[in-house]
Amino acid sequence: MILSRIGYFCVCFVVLLGCAVEQNIPIEGNFEVLVVGERYNVPVRVRMLNKVQGADTFKWEFPGGSYTSSDVMHPEEIVYRQPGTHTITLHTSNVDGEQKTFQKHFTAFAELVASFDWQQQGSLHAPLTLVMQNNSQGAQAYQWHFEGGIPEYSSEKNPTVVFSQEGEFTISLEVINHSQRERMEKNIRVNPPLEVAFGWKNEYFENYQAPVRIFLSNQTKNATLGYHWQVTDGISTQESNEENPNFLLAREGKYQITLTAKNDKQTLSLSKEIIVEKGDNLLTFKDIKLGVNTAQNTIGCFFSSYLGRILTSEEITLETGKLIDFVYFGQNSSFSYNIFLSPDKVQETVFEKIPGATQSHFINKQENVGQTLLDVDGFDQLSSGSAIAPIDIVSYKNQAPFNKDLIPRIVLFQTSDGRKGAIKVKEYINAGLQSYILVDIKIQKIP
Repeated sequence: MILSRIGYFCVCFVVLLGCAVEQNIPIEGNFEVLVVGERYNVPVRVRMLNKVQGADTFKWEFPGGSYTSSDVMHPEEIVYRQPGTHTITLHTSNVDGEQKTFQKHFTAFAELVASFDWQQQGSLHAPLTLVMQNNSQGAQAYQWHFEGGIPEYSSEKNPTVVFSQEGEFTISLEVINHSQRERMEKNIRVNPPLEVAFGWKNEYFENYQAPVRIFLSNQTKNATLGYHWQVTDGISTQESNEENPNFLLAREGKYQITLTAKNDKQTLSLSKEIIVEKGDNLLTFKDIKLGVNTAQNTIGCFFSSYLGRILTSEEITLETGKLIDFVYFGQNSSFSYNIFLSPDKVQETVFEKIPGATQSHFINKQENVGQTLLDVDGFDQLSSGSAIAPIDIVSYKNQAPFNKDLIPRIVLFQTSDGRKGAIKVKEYINAGLQSYILVDIKIQKIP
C-alpha cells in the first residue's frame, strides 16, 4: 500500500515536470528608427533602438543604406544618401522556434534648396502677370510673399501673381521641411501701365467759330501698339491712326473727340467734347498797332492771324516765323514811305531774314490796278470769307509803296496757303521812334 502511493507520487511529479519544459517564450516589443539630429535631409543618419524581447536571433535589412544588412541586436549607425521613403525590416526568432518580423518606414528629403523663377506674360507694363516656376528641392511647404502683388501671399507651389501698379517689388519664397527653412528673394521692375491723355490747339488762337481746325496733342503713355482717333458731331465722322493728327470742324455743333490707345496688356479710350460756334469763315481784328521799323522791337511789325497778334522782332523763331502772314514796313514817323511785305522778302529792307518765312501777295495800292476791288464800305460790310473769295489778288498784285495821304486805305493780300484778306489803314500816329499805324484786319480762316 505504501509502495503504491510512492509510485503514484513519482508519476505525478514526472508529468508535472514534463509540462514545465514544453512552455514557449513569446517574442514581443518593437524597434524605433532614430534620425540623428532630427535632420531628414540627405545624407540622413539613423540609429536603431531595439526594444524586441524574447528573440534569440536578429536579421536586419536596410535597403538603400550605407550597409544593407546586419545580424546583431544593436546595429551601427546607417547613412541614407538618396531621398525617398526607406523601409527597415527586422526578422527575429528564438530557440522555441517562434519567428516575428517588424517593419518601419521613414522619409529622407533632398537637400533643402529655395529656388524659383517665373514666366512673364507679355511685356513688363502693368498689369503684369507672372506664373511662378518653383525649382526648390527638399521642401514640404511653401510660403510666398508678393510685395505689391495680388495675391500678396500664397502657399501654392506654383502660384500666379498680378502686379497692377508701376514700381519695383520684391518676391520672396520660404521653403520648409521637417527640420529646415530656406529663403530666396528676387526683385522685379514693373513698367507704368497704359495711360491715355490728349489735348489740342486751335489753329487760330482762342477762336472757336466755324470752321475750326484743331491740332491734336497726344499725351498718351506706353501705347506700344498704336492709336486710333475718331471725331464726330453725330452727322459725320472723321478718323485717323496718326499719333498727332489735325481735323477740320467745318460747321457749328458739339463734337466728340475719342482717342483709343493700346498695348499688349490693355486697350483704353478717352473722350472729350468741343463746341464749335456759328461762324462765316472770317477772322476780324480791330485796332491793331503796327510800328514803323524803329519800333520793331517794341510795338512790332509782324502779323500772324494764327497767333492772333503782332510779333516783335525778338519774338520771331523758326516756330513763329512760319506763322507770319505779313510784315508792315514804315520808314519813319513821317509815313511818307509805307508798304506791306511778304514774309520771305523782308530781308530786302532793314529787317532780318525770317526763319521759315512763307510767301504772301499784296495789292498795296488799288489805285494802280485801274479799278477798286474792295472799297472802304465793302470792307466794313465784309462779314464772311466767301465774300472776299472771288477777288483776284495774285493777278493784280503790286509792291507799290504808299504814303499817308489816303485815309482810310484798303490793302488786299493773299497768304501762301490761299487765304485772302484785307487791311484797313485807319490812322497814322506820330510818336517819334515809336510811331505806328492803326489798322483793322479781316482774313479768311480757310481758303
